[in-house]
Amino acid sequence: MCKNKGFHLGAHLIIGLPGENKKDLMHHASEISKLPINTLKIHHLQIVKNSIMGVQYKRNPEKFNLFSSESYIDFITDFIGNLRPNIIIERFISEAPKNLLIAPKWGNLKNFEIVAKIDKKLIEKNTWQGKFYN
Repeated sequence: MCKNKGFHLGAHLIIGLPGENKKDLMHHASEISKLPINTLKIHHLQIVKNSIMGVQYKRNPEKFNLFSSESYIDFITDFIGNLRPNIIIERFISEAPKNLLIAPKWGNLKNFEIVAKIDKKLIEKNTWQGKFYN
């Protein structure tokens, strides 16, 4: 309803919710690309203390397929290759406070370090945002 009404439209996407497989996650790129959005903030799933998902994770951690930093970087470079090229990606990860984070623990990696690793992986794969978008 807001399309062509002068609004800046953005979306947030959490990658890696329970029950999602890689095919589901890649499908998100094509579905997001259909939306009339200008920007996208991508977040990897984080489990935090005092949350319902935190309780679920403690009970059944095997139901969660949390990304390691390396597997996330590898995945996200494939993901953005399928994303509409004119969507501005404003964020690749989020950082929960260390004292609240249950999982995944990626050490002390900061946003700018992840972005540098994503850039490097894109070069290694000879890919870019929108390369596989149709």
